[in-house]
Amino acid sequence: MERVKGLSTAPTEVDELQEIARIATRVALEEYERIPVEWDKNLTLGTYFDGDDKIFELYIAAERPSEAVVISSARVNRKIKTASVAISNLAKKATP
Repeated sequence: MERVKGLSTAPTEVDELQEIARIATRVALEEYERIPVEWDKNLTLGTYFDGDDKIFELYIAAERPSEAVVISSARVNRKIKTASVAISNLAKKATP
C-alpha cells in the first residue's frame, strides 16, 4: 500500500469489482460488433449497488438520461466475486 499525503492508493473493494466487471464485459463483447465510432466520445461507465451486487453499466450518454443507450450491464456479486453480463443495443457478429 502506498500513501500519498495521507491518502491510501491501495485498491478498494470497488476497484476489485470493477476489474472483474471489465474483464467479464470484454469477454462478452467479443461476440458482438464493435461499438460505433461516433459513440466513443459519449461512452460512460455508471455504477450502483443492488443488494450484494455492484452493477456496472456501460452506456452512451445523451442530453436527457432517458435517451441514454445502454451497451452492457455487468452484475458482480460482492461476496463471491462472480459476474454476469448482459449486452444490449449491439448486433452479434455474423458467423462464417
